[in-house]
Amino acid sequence: MRRLLCSLVFLCLQATTVWAQTAAGTKIDVFPPVPYDQAWVYVNLGFIWAGIIGLVILLRMKLRELERTQRMEREEAEKTAPLLE
Repeated sequence: MRRLLCSLVFLCLQATTVWAQTAAGTKIDVFPPVPYDQAWVYVNLGFIWAGIIGLVILLRMKLRELERTQRMEREEAEKTAPLLE
């Protein structure tokens, strides 16, 4: 279902882009036409994606650390809990 919804959204965006290009009568440049500027756009996109992936990795590491400390605290509390005899 999710894949179908994503496909429909993608097709709607493509149709909107085509309609905008034909209505304006010209092609819309997404990236600059100069190769040097295009290279900088791709480099910056690479940095952005590397940053996003790095943040996800840092969040996962922090969550694992929190789970580990909670587990240690729980085990420590179980050891010191009074036993019913």
